[in-house]
Amino acid sequence: MERLIIGFIKSLTIIVCLFILSITVYSQNGRKNKILLPVRVGDKWGYINEKGKIVIKPRYFVATNFSEGLAAVRDDNGWFYYIDESGKTITKGKQYRFADEFSEGLAAVQGESSTDKIGFINRSGKMVIAPQFDSFTGEIVGNFQNGLAFVSINNKIGYINQSGKFIIEPQFDSDVTLNATPFSEDLAVIRKEGKYGYINKSGEIKITPQFEYASNFHEGFAGISFDRQKFGFINKSGAIVVRPRFDWVSSFSEGLAAVNIGMAWYGHQKSGGKWGFIDKSGKLVIQVKYDTANSFSEGLAPVRINEKWGFINKKAEIVIKLQYNWAEMFSQGLSRVTVGDKIGYINKIGKYIWKPTK
Repeated sequence: MERLIIGFIKSLTIIVCLFILSITVYSQNGRKNKILLPVRVGDKWGYINEKGKIVIKPRYFVATNFSEGLAAVRDDNGWFYYIDESGKTITKGKQYRFADEFSEGLAAVQGESSTDKIGFINRSGKMVIAPQFDSFTGEIVGNFQNGLAFVSINNKIGYINQSGKFIIEPQFDSDVTLNATPFSEDLAVIRKEGKYGYINKSGEIKITPQFEYASNFHEGFAGISFDRQKFGFINKSGAIVVRPRFDWVSSFSEGLAAVNIGMAWYGHQKSGGKWGFIDKSGKLVIQVKYDTANSFSEGLAPVRINEKWGFINKKAEIVIKLQYNWAEMFSQGLSRVTVGDKIGYINKIGKYIWKPTK
């Protein structure tokens, strides 16, 4: 599911004190890294493998997802540092207030003060792009994707390469309510004069800023709205392919997108309504009946009815019964679920590989 910083959508994608998991990742040379999953035992966090065996002993105050074989963990004093898949610290003597996941060999970090600038370290922990960008607490910072990352300077968004050189100069409006500015399918969302449009990797505007809301492209489609009331989809030429008639939309995944009918604004947040799924013609193929629905992944989608989550297939059949307080999309055959305030992991037949622990 796409990361959208609006209260209702946040509730779909964030679990307290954790970053969203990517269950498996790939290194720069294409080597498949181990599957390592954060688990809590008592008041400490460690990591298990895909068989549910503890491989890194619980000793961290917070343990985030592994990316490219490295993970940021937090100590009892509130500082982040990085470990490798064996649990070895790779940034000895260094501590960060903010530490992002690695992407294309680099990770954004912030020093010990909230006023410190953001820089990027490599996989050895060396600072390779000097701290100079607006802080995480003040502005958004992007991961590297296809050699570019978006950064903010003086409230303007631009794009740098892995040497820290601006390829696209800071010129676009910074918007902390939108987290859709990394490049996706060779286009990135930008904002100018209060409207959203799209640029290519040369910085050329390919779709004129005209939308009140715009999301990243997935499977050739992007969710848009002209008035933040009704939402639909455009293609990469900017043509409307699904008429704005829904009250919210998610991204396409595996040929389907979750859509909402009945959601309404309450102050600065949208909530309510029911969710179903459309295909790329805009046809409703799974009826609007779920309180919440997340994207399909590996043939299954998490859905919620009456405060309980489970999984459906593309025939709308419930294949893992509604029983969890939260359920994430499957990745590499595993999903993280919560029961009460306990977190566990299940496989695609609903069997626990790690029973929920607190």
